[in-house]
Amino acid sequence: MAGALLAALALVAVAVPPPKLSEIRVDSLPPLTNVEYVEITGVADDPLDGLAIVVIGDADEALGPALGDTGVVEAVVRLDGHAIPADRSFLVHASRLLWVLPDLAQPVGLEDADNLTVLLVRNCKAETGDDLDLDDDGALDASLWSEVVDGVSLVWGAPGVASEWTYAPAQAGPAGGMFIFHARRCLDTDAWVLGPNAFTTVASDETAGIVNPPCAGMLCPGDLDTDGVVDSVDLAILLAKWGQLGTVADIDGSGVVGAGDLAALLAKWGACDL
Repeated sequence: MAGALLAALALVAVAVPPPKLSEIRVDSLPPLTNVEYVEITGVADDPLDGLAIVVIGDADEALGPALGDTGVVEAVVRLDGHAIPADRSFLVHASRLLWVLPDLAQPVGLEDADNLTVLLVRNCKAETGDDLDLDDDGALDASLWSEVVDGVSLVWGAPGVASEWTYAPAQAGPAGGMFIFHARRCLDTDAWVLGPNAFTTVASDETAGIVNPPCAGMLCPGDLDTDGVVDSVDLAILLAKWGQLGTVADIDGSGVVGAGDLAALLAKWGACDL
């Protein structure tokens, strides 16, 4: 039965899922300051044509909680002509102090000490300086793109009160009144978690240029619900995640949940050997 199921599902075409924002550093505490980057994770060789990173903040250059003119585009990074590399991590930065080489050497315009919204959009017509929230009420009045593929709000202070409004439902922070320096996505759970304030090469804390490790560990390959047994519950989770990018069901690490993951799960069917 398992063999027949695997053979049938292997014939199902898996559409390439869109890339995701996976890691963001706004800055770093000394000794390594003025370090910022945005990382995108996706399927190897997937072209990024038509996509752009858009950073939304305010028109106030001052640091801190001043609202300024919120909803203003602070940076646009167009990704045309690029593709997700073989290691599935596409890194954008222009910091000479960061020794991890970028896939696109371009400033990402992440203002320190403010709330920020970072979006990955398709067919972007926005330019730096565009005001997308004309009445500063926390709702975008203009969407100068055809689709929001992904997005995250970096929140240090109450939006619209202590700092700018934010415009993406996914959120990293707040951190007890501390400014947000670093955040990364748990690709297995899709949650965003805060990282260290100072740049580090410790892989459990920061992985610029490398696919993020999972945040929830399996007791054995295929034990997706971490109950110590690979069974029908785990199979149901895998099938529900079929074709998705970077989830807990990506057992073989290919980037997409598919036949390889199903084979790995069925091979470990039964109690985990703890």
